[in-house]
Amino acid sequence: MKAKDTVAIGWCHAGNIDTEFGLSIMQIIRDKGPRVGTFFCVEGLGLLAKSRNILVNHFLEKTTDDWLLMLDSDERIGTPAFDLLCATADVNERPIVAGLYFAALWEGPNLRPVPLIFKLDEEGGLQPWDNYPQDEVLDIAAAGTGCLLMHRDALKKIQAMAQEGTETWAWFQDGPVGQGKWLSEDLMFCSKVTAAGIKMVAHTGAVLQHHKPMWLDQAHYHSWAANNEAGAGLDQLK
Repeated sequence: MKAKDTVAIGWCHAGNIDTEFGLSIMQIIRDKGPRVGTFFCVEGLGLLAKSRNILVNHFLEKTTDDWLLMLDSDERIGTPAFDLLCATADVNERPIVAGLYFAALWEGPNLRPVPLIFKLDEEGGLQPWDNYPQDEVLDIAAAGTGCLLMHRDALKKIQAMAQEGTETWAWFQDGPVGQGKWLSEDLMFCSKVTAAGIKMVAHTGAVLQHHKPMWLDQAHYHSWAANNEAGAGLDQLK
């Protein structure tokens, strides 16, 4: 990311946000001053895909910032993770950078953390990247959209591919993809990124905590992985 580039921070919420999330945003604004541009939010409208599209439209039409950091309001991001995302981002080589956070599912009585960065399996399907290299920049096939740093040119490129009359809703949707499967709005967005020929990477050192039954983070994942064989299907994710 260029020294003069600014980052808008945007998030969707359902009428309130987690206190820890708010404090983490305040910390970044205090620490990073000139790097942070606009910050704004969209209150939930019942459909997450709709809210995310409104968020992106606001960024493109109402701000002049170079980058949008899209976050979920049940996370906690620190200044070191923010710095890693910014240092990794490049308008030409790495226009979309994901941070690392974890979903949660129950395996019997145990909570199973699932890294929300994805690679392709042998059949071309998406699978969570278990046993990912730590503190590295990885080329990925998809990521959860709870922490994405995106350049406005990449978002405009996806918008340019939309059918006439649907440009306002160009980025996020969810729906059936055949064989009885449903693709969530985040993975559908990533499929559009791929179709646009845009590179997506993740920095596995930019780790966020995710508020589930507890603040779920990388330590929980490593604890689980040390005692279990990694590998969870997408249809199990929560």
